[in-house]
Amino acid sequence: MDPRRSEPVAAASELANRLFADARVVVVGGSALTDRRTPTSDLDLVVITEPRDAPYRHSFRWENWPVEALVHDEQTLRAYCADNLARRWPGIPRLIADGVLVADRDGLGSRLQAEMRKRLTAGPAAATSGELDAQRYELTDLLDDLTGADDPAEIAFIAARVLTKTAQLALLAEQHWQGSGKWLWRELHDHDPQLAEQLAAAAPDAPRLGAVARTVLDRAGGPLWDSYRVTDPRRP
Repeated sequence: MDPRRSEPVAAASELANRLFADARVVVVGGSALTDRRTPTSDLDLVVITEPRDAPYRHSFRWENWPVEALVHDEQTLRAYCADNLARRWPGIPRLIADGVLVADRDGLGSRLQAEMRKRLTAGPAAATSGELDAQRYELTDLLDDLTGADDPAEIAFIAARVLTKTAQLALLAEQHWQGSGKWLWRELHDHDPQLAEQLAAAAPDAPRLGAVARTVLDRAGGPLWDSYRVTDPRRP
């Protein structure tokens, strides 16, 4: 096993034996197992138990490792993964698919890994016209704000939102998985390294960022603001 993976896997295996000895499945994954590991990377665990009252997330430290454990039974985990995939957010399904099984009492872990790998390979659902229009509208509005702003503080906050929305629109329009924070960057870089680098380089320069964002907006169908109308989804 790659040395980058062996140390966190060994730690997770001991942790599973100590704290989750009765679990059906324990999977460890995330950045700690990759060359993206940093001094603050934690052990990301998915733990599947027998049926329980409710799933929970627990963050704690164990043997000098920060740990984030998601504890579910099979039913709640499947529902959680289905919801993530439907929203095009592959975080937990990918952790299962790419992680290492440190406990698999009855074969459920192996079956779930195969299912998640197949589902992730298939990719997310294509965007609906309504979803694309909503993203185009929001980015159009943000770019208008960015163009008209002259307060440096306002520009900084608007630009941060433009950066995020541009990446999200690019991924949505081209039927790729979404992400947030560092994972938004990683998803975009995996899908379109040139665009990811352009956005990162343009981030401190509002006019340059606006130009990159407009290119993405044009590729997704162009600006949308005038005559845009949507029914309040909260109303019957």
